[in-house]
Amino acid sequence: RLKGGDPYIFGRGGEEALALAREAIPFRVLSGLTSGLSALAATGIPATMRGINKAVILATGHAAGTDDDLDWAAIARTGQPVVVYMGMANLPQIAASLLEGGLAPSTPAAVIVSATTPQERAVVATLAT
Repeated sequence: RLKGGDPYIFGRGGEEALALAREAIPFRVLSGLTSGLSALAATGIPATMRGINKAVILATGHAAGTDDDLDWAAIARTGQPVVVYMGMANLPQIAASLLEGGLAPSTPAAVIVSATTPQERAVVATLAT
């Protein structure tokens, strides 16, 4: 099956690989660039910078507000940049939780959709806006 990006980052690649392995079906994974990091690069936002951060957190925003939600306050306390996948529908909840976790309202934030395509749109603002 052809899948864009990295199938092991929120792409169900792990589940598919396990199913194939269980059935002894040979397969090969050729990983591409994950969309979250590609989006940053395409819009000129570095994922890491020497002296600024030591990690990047890749998180799903799909479960925000549910029992399966992440501990956004704990993520905020790391002080590391967070790349949120599938978070548009829950953006207000995620931003509020990050603020409650201690991130400053002035923390830079960006929303990028359709990255690396002619339809790419990016809004750079702050966590409070």
